Amino acid sequence: MKIKINSDVYEIAKRIKYIDKDYFIVYDTSAHVFELHNSSQKDTTYCLTIPYNTLDIRTLIYTYETRSTNIDKIVEKIENDNKLRENADIRGVLSQFNDTLERGMERS
Repeated sequence: MKIKINSDVYEIAKRIKYIDKDYFIVYDTSAHVFELHNSSQKDTTYCLTIPYNTLDIRTLIYTYETRSTNIDKIVEKIENDNKLRENADIRGVLSQFNDTLERGMERS
């Protein structure tokens, strides 16, 4: 069952509307998660699952950062993170290779 949240301790349900007037929050009692919805979307109102078990300032920050208007920043961040992981993997392989070479040279 999904319950629309109209009020909460930190007024997140009210403050979320400053980001987008069509946003609203529901609590999914079966999954035990909060969800962000947008009443102006076609087909479904679902936007995202809020990754926190309480509604607080993190919810507002996460909502703002993941807005579709920030898609360029989101894609750039994903690409940068992927590059960092790839570079770390390459450094790891090179380090293992060098260790293997050094052990091979010590045996000679």
